[in-house]
Amino acid sequence: MKKVAIALISGAAISFASLAQAADLPPGNVAPAYDYPPSFTWTGFYAGLNLGAGLGNFIGGGRSYFGSNPDGWLIGGTVGYNYQSGNLLVGAEADYDWSHFASSGSIAPGVFSSGNIENIATIRARVGYAMDRLLIFGTGGYAGAEVAGTLNNYIASATANQSFWSNGYALGFGAEYAVTPHITVKAEYLFASFGSNNFFGLTPNVMTAGANVNMLRAGVNYKF
Repeated sequence: MKKVAIALISGAAISFASLAQAADLPPGNVAPAYDYPPSFTWTGFYAGLNLGAGLGNFIGGGRSYFGSNPDGWLIGGTVGYNYQSGNLLVGAEADYDWSHFASSGSIAPGVFSSGNIENIATIRARVGYAMDRLLIFGTGGYAGAEVAGTLNNYIASATANQSFWSNGYALGFGAEYAVTPHITVKAEYLFASFGSNNFFGLTPNVMTAGANVNMLRAGVNYKF
């Protein structure tokens, strides 16, 4: 019994000495608390540039006079505002593009004509789903463009060169990615339909024409 008590006392003394020695040692390296960067938000105003290409079609009499498949390019500027709540984003965007979508046709020997779709503008709402720096969105709203037509009727000695601002709508979808807190890049598809106007009045070739355009655009924006 005496031997057991001595062993217990000795063990306790050794343990106490070890603890005292550990308390005198310099503290070890402690990993610093990690400072997580703030999550990205899409909320705010932005402005940028876009460019693209597309293919369209004239409708009504324009199909015969202007050709059925105008193609071309566009380049312009964009401004907008986003508001993000959770993963949901709503916003508004406006853009203006210098553009040239053209084709030509001939309804009869000696009668030649061509059509152009120029200066496309849109004012649209955007609704999207944000996954941190990636945004998937749909968009729709007003679209307008200058639709121009030229006519040379050598048989009737009649010529015409007219243009009208045509009102319509645009629908589309796309994706945008924030490369930095202020720079974003995007790709989008837009379908735009422009209303009809009467062309070539006071000639034997008076007709009504409208237009549709399918556009693929890329852009870069600066978020303020």
